Amino acid sequence: MFAKGIALTALAVSTPFAFYHAQDPVPHQPPRTAPSAANSELQRARAELQAARQELRRLRRQLDSALDRLDQHYSVERDRNCSPSRSRALMSHYQWLRDEGHGERAQGALARVVQGVGDDANRLNSVAWDLMTDKKTAGKFDEVALALARRMQEVAGKRRGRAGLSYNHLDTIALAQFLNGDIEQAIRTQEQAIAKGGRGDDFRRRLRTYEAAQAALAKARTNTNSRVVPAAATMVASRNEDE
Repeated sequence: MFAKGIALTALAVSTPFAFYHAQDPVPHQPPRTAPSAANSELQRARAELQAARQELRRLRRQLDSALDRLDQHYSVERDRNCSPSRSRALMSHYQWLRDEGHGERAQGALARVVQGVGDDANRLNSVAWDLMTDKKTAGKFDEVALALARRMQEVAGKRRGRAGLSYNHLDTIALAQFLNGDIEQAIRTQEQAIAKGGRGDDFRRRLRTYEAAQAALAKARTNTNSRVVPAAATMVASRNEDE
């Protein structure tokens, strides 16, 4: 009996361990969660970006349409002898297009300005000179003046070559080159104007101005701390008359 009691006691003690080892382990299941806040925010941002792109395309179409209408409004018809005020408006339109990054349209507007002036060298010379020296326009339309000067060179080249350019024409071209930053070429052109007959004090004074500007730039290049003040800002040119 004693031996039987010991055996029962041992069986009772080992029973919980037997039950424990007989059970299958339960795998760990991670809790189910909703999409993260970051993913939701990313999807919302993508949707907003797509909507913004569509709105930008719509605005661009509207802008192109408005610019087309402005281009038509500012078109110059040479046979109508466009008034200076209308031509001035087209020049301002060109500058706005240029400043706002509409390069191709700006060049088209500039070409219409030149076309409106015509192909007469003396008229091109007069309009370009007035734009650069008249108090109302000085410093505002220098790029237009350069375009007119280049057209004057083209006209002379087709007809009589450089011989077709008078010293007054060359003087105007030199000033346009100078005001647009091409100082070295301005010096060469002004020297040609003087050699061709422009021997007045104004011709030589402008040449000295160009040479002084060139010297100032050369000096500034040797000193990185120098700040160059454009000589064009202080230049005063007297009127040259057409021949």
